[in-house]
This record gives sequence, C-alpha cells and structure tokens, in this order.
Amino acid sequence: MGDEADAPAERDAILVAAADYIESWLDGDSQRMARCLHPDLVKREVVHGDSETGSTLETMTRDEMVAATAQGSGRRYARPYDAGILDVFGDIATVRVLSSVYMDYLHVAKFGDRWLLVNVLWQRRPGR
Repeated sequence: MGDEADAPAERDAILVAAADYIESWLDGDSQRMARCLHPDLVKREVVHGDSETGSTLETMTRDEMVAATAQGSGRRYARPYDAGILDVFGDIATVRVLSSVYMDYLHVAKFGDRWLLVNVLWQRRPGR
C-alpha cells in the first residue's frame, strides 16, 4: 500500500476503527465492538502483583471482549475520550485512546477495505 495509508481517507478510517472500539465499549454495543475487532484479537493488561509474585499479563480474546461489552461493563464510565494516530506504515497503524478511565494503545491493520484492531495494550488511569 505504501504511502496511501497516510492519505486523509485512510487516516479517517483508522480513527473510525478506534472510535468503534471505545464508543461501543461505553455504549454496551456488542455488535459494533465485534465489527471493529479482528477474530484473532488479543487484549492485554499488565497486572502488578506484590514483590513476591511480580507482574503478570491478563489477556482477553475477541469473544471475551464482545461478551464483556454485551454485559455493559463499560457503560458506567463517562463518554469523553481522545483518540490520536501515533504512526501509520503501509497497512498497519498504532492509535492511542485516552478515555475517562483507560489508556489504550491499539494496533490496527487493514484487511481488504476495513481497518480492524488486532492488539490492544491497556491500563486503568490512576485514581479512576
């Protein structure tokens, strides 16, 4: 794809995928969430244990994320968020989504004519 990913229409499509992710979470819209996630999505959080157990990674699959969305787990949080593209190269991009409660780093890739999330690394914002 080359430099075409930097075209305004492609950048807009990348941001639509990010908006679908965070807005569907906040709205409890599992169908919208399912549409923006690649079937092999992996979502990860670093969980800090005590000094003896250290830190671990908690992982969610696409199906688990869609189910949590359907249960309305994100509906209790405030709507404002900010999404920005950090980098685009060919058919891949990295997007930062800062919401009222979370910081999410999204890896997004183009499949056919659609941009889908393939990886998410997230952390709860301190004090939220």
